[in-house]
Amino acid sequence: MFPQLPIRLALLALISLPLTACDTQSMADLRRNIGLDQSEPEAEDPAKPRPPAVSPLVEPIETGAAPAKPIPTAEPLTYRATNFVARGNEPFWNVEVGGTSATYRTPENQSGRQIEVRRIVFDRGVEYIGVLNGRPFVLNMTATECQDTMADQKYPLTARLTVSGQTQQGCASVAQPATAAAAETPAETPAAG
Repeated sequence: MFPQLPIRLALLALISLPLTACDTQSMADLRRNIGLDQSEPEAEDPAKPRPPAVSPLVEPIETGAAPAKPIPTAEPLTYRATNFVARGNEPFWNVEVGGTSATYRTPENQSGRQIEVRRIVFDRGVEYIGVLNGRPFVLNMTATECQDTMADQKYPLTARLTVSGQTQQGCASVAQPATAAAAETPAETPAAG
């Protein structure tokens, strides 16, 4: 009654056999890629490049082609200096920085406001960040020569000041720290009477 049944079963078996083999190979590859198959590791070829053992941010990558040379990561002028004077025109502003304190002056406030700042050194300069009236106060100075058009003078640093959400351009230079003698004010002596 079913004379063709054995032939159909044989054909069905022949068709599924290659699919089973593909499935077995795919599963083996999947297991190997996700680390479930603990087959023997292949021997490493020392001439073949391999990925670094640590992040290049932690340790520089050396290729062995040339001797390692140090790469400067900070601009020497701004890295060593801690006192700066920055100024800008139209509108006029002036900032004197010494250590962790900055004095910000404008035509409206010529005596200036003291602002506590933090120093951040980067590859082309230095930045001082503080808070003035609840908003960021940022003085950024890069080691790019700056021309003051009003004074017709050149400065070694280009400055960018951000105050109250407004950014203004200017020039800057390294300042000499105030000496202890110059910082002291003479004490008034009472008049003898």
